Amino acid sequence: MKSIASELAYFLRGRARQNLKVLLAYCLFLVVMIVTYAALFRHLMWSLEGREFSFVAGVYWTITVMTTLGFGDITFHSDPGYIFAGVVTVSGVIFLLIILPFGMVSLFLAPWIERRLRYRPTLELEATEQGHVLVFGIDPVTRSFMHQLQARAIPFVVVTDDYDEALRLEENEGIRVVCGAPTDPEVLRGVRVASARYIVANLSDPENANICLAVRAQCQTPIAVTVDDFEHADLLRQAGATQVVPLHRILGRYLATRATTRGALAHVLDSFGELQIAEVPVHGTPFSGKTLTEAQVRQRTGLAVIGLWSRGTFTIPTPETVLDDHALMMLAGSRAQLDALEQVTGECSADDLIFILGHGRVGCAAAGFLERRPVPFILVDRAENQACSEHVPIYGDATARRTLQQAGIDRARGLIVTTNDDNTNVFLTLASRQLQPHLRVVARANREENVDQLYAAGADFVVSNASVGASILLNLLEAKASAFVTEGVSVFRRALPESLVGKSLIDSQIRPRCGCSVVALLPTKGEEAAQLSPQPETLLMGGELLLIGSPEQEETFDREFGRGSGR
Repeated sequence: MKSIASELAYFLRGRARQNLKVLLAYCLFLVVMIVTYAALFRHLMWSLEGREFSFVAGVYWTITVMTTLGFGDITFHSDPGYIFAGVVTVSGVIFLLIILPFGMVSLFLAPWIERRLRYRPTLELEATEQGHVLVFGIDPVTRSFMHQLQARAIPFVVVTDDYDEALRLEENEGIRVVCGAPTDPEVLRGVRVASARYIVANLSDPENANICLAVRAQCQTPIAVTVDDFEHADLLRQAGATQVVPLHRILGRYLATRATTRGALAHVLDSFGELQIAEVPVHGTPFSGKTLTEAQVRQRTGLAVIGLWSRGTFTIPTPETVLDDHALMMLAGSRAQLDALEQVTGECSADDLIFILGHGRVGCAAAGFLERRPVPFILVDRAENQACSEHVPIYGDATARRTLQQAGIDRARGLIVTTNDDNTNVFLTLASRQLQPHLRVVARANREENVDQLYAAGADFVVSNASVGASILLNLLEAKASAFVTEGVSVFRRALPESLVGKSLIDSQIRPRCGCSVVALLPTKGEEAAQLSPQPETLLMGGELLLIGSPEQEETFDREFGRGSGR
């Protein structure tokens, strides 16, 4: 049944779908012709021969004559009637017996046969293939991951047992595909699983477990699997998974981290050894309205301000940059320096109240993360989450102003919008921003194309499933060479290119050539301290560079200076 359905699905996609519209229009033309002939038949029978027939009898006669099956029991007995019958017969031969079959063959059958004959799915890779990444399961997360692999020139192969998916990926998108059952030992040997660099399993939990067991029967290639239910994580590790990625829990943590507004330690974004990347809102701090020089953040705390973020716009600050009240400072430093910042601001995470709109798996994970901090929160949802018995939400329609006001949104400092529908998320973001102009709104994007709309609706931060998942998988593959900061911004590390050794930072021309900025110089030896926000005249003598920029700027750096190790 699956095979038949997949073959029939061909006629509902692409060019075949357009041809189907042409066929339907032609069929409508035939129906009009038959109805017209049936009406003329009744009129001529009555006016020429004085006989009356029903409309159904007229349709019956027309179809019988047009298909050349014969006149049967209804015939004309006059010359004008014979002429009319002849015209109907000839038109039937032309429009029903010639044009219709020819159109069916040329528009549908011939392209389908040509497609089947032209495409020969790849069943195995070359025996010399090695160092490639194998991807099982295509969704927005793995698509974003594959895009990043392409940008880094890392070879990868998709394995699927769906013929139509293999055809679409290989012919329409230029992606290498091997068509076969992911758990078939012969297929796994054919994709050179033993010589692969990494395996990403992104199917259902039972299918992922089966893949792990099948791979472990042949080799010890590292396997990263995504897990739908966190309770299955141990089972997948037992089956042989090297890394288990509970994407919904991680996404909930990202959202919760972004939503907290008080206490720098409450929202450390990522870390590179002892060096931590954190952020804190300018609103409510003694730095608001001052220039970076006047604020003296580094002098008072030791932290380096590596960026400013304001509702979808990221900028690298200069000494004259004014710290706007609506902006967020992105900071780099140690845990002790973040402690010092909290002493300066005089606030901690307990001052927060976070609203979570949506009590699905991601909303539940965000609530669990805040609960462990602890940060007070309120959950709002229309219906009960049967899978979660730990949190008790307020039941109501969050799109209604009264529901949020009665829940106490006027006391909230941050808000997480995390339903499964992006249209609802956009609407909730608009409503929340109108009620609380200074509220820190963090929204979830289920589809990457809706990120801009959520920012336009008033979200301070947007986190998409695809970006978070792809960043995690890439970090596993590259042993954490980069950190996901937010949509369009990442912190990444690269070994100092040989062409830059001995040059000063200003002479390296990294920012003019690539657009990204150097956050810190990381020494090769672990006992040495990182050099934060190096001065333009700093000499680059060795170690690694920690940079911040967009994915495009990261690609430009690799293209201009070479990939390097970037562990």
